[in-house]
Amino acid sequence: MVSAKAQLYMAYLRATRQKRFYDDARTLHHRLHRHQRPSMARPPRQVRRACAVERWEARGRPCWTLRPRRGATSDLHVVHLHGGGYVEEIESHHWRYAADLVARLGCAVTLPIYPLVPRHDHTETLPMVYAAYDHIADHHPAERLVISGDSAGGALALAIAQNLREQARPQPARLLLYSPWLDITLEDPISVVLDEHDPMLGITGLREAGRMYAEGADPHDPRISPLHADLTGLGPFSLFIGTRDLLLPDARRFTARARDAEIDVDYAEYPGMFHNWLMQTIPEGREAMNHVERILRRPTGKSGD
Repeated sequence: MVSAKAQLYMAYLRATRQKRFYDDARTLHHRLHRHQRPSMARPPRQVRRACAVERWEARGRPCWTLRPRRGATSDLHVVHLHGGGYVEEIESHHWRYAADLVARLGCAVTLPIYPLVPRHDHTETLPMVYAAYDHIADHHPAERLVISGDSAGGALALAIAQNLREQARPQPARLLLYSPWLDITLEDPISVVLDEHDPMLGITGLREAGRMYAEGADPHDPRISPLHADLTGLGPFSLFIGTRDLLLPDARRFTARARDAEIDVDYAEYPGMFHNWLMQTIPEGREAMNHVERILRRPTGKSGD
């Protein structure tokens, strides 16, 4: 059963026509300036009150690390790559998610503010997120590092994992993938069917955002569309997806391929949930965050709940 609060939130998304941004390419371009305001890239006041905040840079781009004000009680460090189709700046729910992890676990959380399209593309975004992770990895053992990413950030998390494998470096303890965008082409026909039921995302605008992000490269490049990656040697991951999310078919295919590659997978599919519901203040969001907390409290990083 979908909670009343979740149903109200989805009704709000439809009433305010949130989906329009991703419904067609023209609307996406016309509204880009609203989704890339510089003020969004700074921690909100409530986050600054709740957490100790440190700003640093990777390849000239800001990164923000949040820690408990009274000192960390855990040596875990989570690097979170925010979503937004590579066209949207970090939003309030991403800051809220990071502060929630800090409060729950007493750990540190870093949010790289990576460059966005159309001014930039994957040739600048990927090196920046690699550099941000490397900076953290220089000071922490891999077994105490976690990479999380929502939507486009999920693909960035997997790009980092592939980069580490290519360099014969250790994988992080776990990847956390929330409603990950795994194929910029969205070729699965079931996604077209789900588009009618998804209250937040639209295929046409997403494909346009993906086209700009790839900028002439092969859209099936595994760094851009990790659905097509060789998954051998990647570390364990947990994947959260809702059944109203048009990204669902690719999440299922990716998980099946990962299991075939004998990767430790923790897959959680939430009936009736929309894109990245985990970061919203609804009962299903709290339930999913409780699941995340249990995962991160497991000392060995093994799968299972």
